Amino acid sequence: MNDAALTDLLAACRTYTGGRVDTRFNAAAQAFYASAKAQPKIAGRAARELSRLPPPGAAVLANMLGTIVEKGGAVERSGPAVWELYLAWLPQIHRGFAGRKELSSRQRQLLDAFQLLSQSAVSHLSGMPQERALAAGNKALMTQLAELQDYTPGAAWVRQVLLSCSDDLLVLHLPSRQGFRLRYENIVNCFHLFTLIQAAFGERLPGGRAPNRFIVDMARCVTVAEEGNDEPWWRYQTVQPEPGLVEISGEASVETISRIDGRQIILLSPPVEAAALWDTTFFTPQLFAMPANVVLEGTLTKQQAEEWFAKFGLPAGEAPDVEGADRA
Repeated sequence: MNDAALTDLLAACRTYTGGRVDTRFNAAAQAFYASAKAQPKIAGRAARELSRLPPPGAAVLANMLGTIVEKGGAVERSGPAVWELYLAWLPQIHRGFAGRKELSSRQRQLLDAFQLLSQSAVSHLSGMPQERALAAGNKALMTQLAELQDYTPGAAWVRQVLLSCSDDLLVLHLPSRQGFRLRYENIVNCFHLFTLIQAAFGERLPGGRAPNRFIVDMARCVTVAEEGNDEPWWRYQTVQPEPGLVEISGEASVETISRIDGRQIILLSPPVEAAALWDTTFFTPQLFAMPANVVLEGTLTKQQAEEWFAKFGLPAGEAPDVEGADRA
């Protein structure tokens, strides 16, 4: 393997101090990209050097490795090293803010480079589901990310990655007695889910309408989020053993939606008066490496739908009793 491109890039990374790269660095970077395309294993060799580089150079190299992954490179070549570096930097930055003192020169240097490293972490984690699951269950890590997210977008982005969920969903429309199978991807909160459920159905159900493409494109990470609001076309409820049907809180995690026979359940009915709107901040931070979406996968037969309604104690013609909770 010809390592000349990697050797030149590493030399440039060792002298890089941040900011815009110079002509020499840019030439080394372009040669490295070309070499990595011809010899994919070079990305793995580069990743093994990350921990030996000063923070500015390590961050820019990690970011380049993330670009390679986004263009189809194998995530396993560089993902573990990038994530290991992120986990090494995060507590050092966290200690600086937790101590409520002026950051040390080392902490400041790490913070300045953290955004580039975080972009790479997002690119890699999008293709590392096992690592995401392990990290999401690490309470200490999630606490650090939550406490840092207001100080650096790098913590907010990675926290969003780890909170994002994908799952199957059964949606039952009470007035029309219809049932549908849906799949949602990379969603954290229920308001975001409601917007994309509405986009998936459009005018197909009573009470539906033509989706607002401006809002939907932001919700799907097609365009950058701007100020805007969405509103519920239906009342969103789920099922609990007691007291039965309950409102789904729009601000809550999608994981709070109840499961029956392994599938999450949402029931739709006409909206209540003065139901709360939600704004586009519920779609952020946007992860363009892990775009959110909801797909309508299939329709239940009339018999299948009625079996589900009967399972919830909702025979045909009977209005449901709804107990309180936060209204979406």
